[in-house]
Amino acid sequence: MKKEYSRFCDLFTSYEIGLRGIKNKIPFLKLPFYRKIFAVLFFFEAIFAFVLTSLNSYFVLYIFALMFITLLLFLIIDSQKKNLEIMLEKYYKPYSQKRMELIISILNQYKIDINDKETIDLLIEEAIRAQSKCDYLAPFEKPFKTLGAVTIPVIIYVVKKYSELLDLSELINTTVQYIVIILLCAGVVFVLIPFIKDIFYRDYKKYGEMIYDLRQVKLFCSQK
Repeated sequence: MKKEYSRFCDLFTSYEIGLRGIKNKIPFLKLPFYRKIFAVLFFFEAIFAFVLTSLNSYFVLYIFALMFITLLLFLIIDSQKKNLEIMLEKYYKPYSQKRMELIISILNQYKIDINDKETIDLLIEEAIRAQSKCDYLAPFEKPFKTLGAVTIPVIIYVVKKYSELLDLSELINTTVQYIVIILLCAGVVFVLIPFIKDIFYRDYKKYGEMIYDLRQVKLFCSQK
């Protein structure tokens, strides 16, 4: 009978398939009540901020202040001991249980002893090596940094010359508008980054998840 052999890529594909059956996000309807309230508040405040910005209204500053207060209140309420315990028992522990069951079942499937730390270390090293090959944008980081270093002084020079042509009230009005636009753009980018990473760095992120889970096996499951 011919002996079957496997490679690391096979193990990773099995792990990737298993991850698809584990949801890492809490559905909105299953969120705690206070989180639903804050999510709705943030949504409507963002809409008001967008509308007021398009109308060049100074009231947008009050909306941003309100959004900051809302965020602060959320962080205070969310960090309370009772709420942390609820999230831990109801969401975090069950999710961790599923992840640990998945990685252990994958290791068993490929006949790897969870107590064999040396082999698990080799898997982690191989995952790190494979992950580095998935960083497709790494070659562009240095050129972008160079471009940024050249562009910023030019922008500052142009803004300085432009500001000399405006009186104080026009300068303040223009500055506020640009600040609001920059904040909104930054907010949009912040929201879109996870989706962009999922598209361009799908395997990169999965390798990171696998490395993390393998380390958890060494920490919590290994008996040696």
